[in-house]
Amino acid sequence: MTVRRRKRRAIRRKGPKRHLRRSLVIAVLVLVLMIVGIVKIPGMITDAKLRKLGYNEVQIKKIHTDRIADTVLKDQYYSEYLAQCIQDSTLRKEYISLYTKVDSSRGLSDTSLLLYNRLEDLGYEEDQLDDLFENLYDWEIAPLLVFDYQWDETEYIKDCKAHRDTNSQSSFTLDGDYLREFKNISSSKSVDGPILINTKNSLDESYVPSDLTDITTEYAASGQQMCKEAASAFLLMAKAALLNDTPFFASATYISYADQQAAYKSISSQVGADLADVYSERAGFSEHQTGLAVNISATYEDNKNLTSTKVYEWLTANCAKYGFILRYPPSKAAITDQADEAGHLLYVGKDLAQRIKDSELTYDEYYELFLASWYDQSCMPSADILNSTSCTDALQCEAGTEASPEANS
Repeated sequence: MTVRRRKRRAIRRKGPKRHLRRSLVIAVLVLVLMIVGIVKIPGMITDAKLRKLGYNEVQIKKIHTDRIADTVLKDQYYSEYLAQCIQDSTLRKEYISLYTKVDSSRGLSDTSLLLYNRLEDLGYEEDQLDDLFENLYDWEIAPLLVFDYQWDETEYIKDCKAHRDTNSQSSFTLDGDYLREFKNISSSKSVDGPILINTKNSLDESYVPSDLTDITTEYAASGQQMCKEAASAFLLMAKAALLNDTPFFASATYISYADQQAAYKSISSQVGADLADVYSERAGFSEHQTGLAVNISATYEDNKNLTSTKVYEWLTANCAKYGFILRYPPSKAAITDQADEAGHLLYVGKDLAQRIKDSELTYDEYYELFLASWYDQSCMPSADILNSTSCTDALQCEAGTEASPEANS
């Protein structure tokens, strides 16, 4: 009897099995689905909108990785070139709008983006820059770094397009006049590293090179002087040309401020003030004052047609090896404003001379793009763009203190 009672008590302790209510399970599932929907549905909607713009799945994934989906959708940014750059991870996000203005045949390099920032620093607005890059190539836009600020860029664009049949990176002509000479002049008291002398940039009358060196009359007219390093480089170049049977000599080198002033005054008295600038440079506006410039004359060839001589052909191919550049190529007179100075060379050093030659830019353009100070430091591009374009190699690639050129235009 005792054993049976114990068994009954044990059975009573187990009690009935508990079951989850079906309604509770459903509620939990609904809650999970709601959470998943809250997380997933906006992304799905975003992806659908991106697909509608034209992006593929790989590009959409990259867009999310780069966290630019909101930017892309807000302004409806899409072009085949932009999509390809997103996919290739070559997009620089701060210029995303610009990528929609060009196609792959035109493309955007880091130099293009530096050019964009340089023009922004000169006062050009985003809509103007979009218009320029949408319609022109870099080599057609670069002269604007030298020209005056163009309030209506469309006229400049029309002019460039009208000369597409004849213009190229090596030859550039325009119908319009985009440069006002001797306006908004910037004056320097010294030559410290690369310097630009033109109708907007001059040297102070007090500047005289400290290391002027005589050049032997074997390779120069009597009384010619250059800065020591430039003089040595010139002699090496002249000797090499002689060995090549294309001899030349230095016909004009260092000219002091006072001598240039006297020459200009004399010319002015003969032809009048209005024509004086055609025949002579004003004092302070001549590169000869730097001691780094030299005018060469072919020894046995026609100097009136210097560009057709073997001497000029040799200089074009070789002067950069000695640190010189052909400062005023006749085919770029629309940019340099100098049509009759084919034999004028400027010493800038071997490395810089080769970079200028490779760029196919005039020295004026190259200087303003890679070497000039910045008016507004906030316009400077990122450090990696500066580095990739060698802009930071320049001694003067730092924020300047000059007033905004737009305000002076």
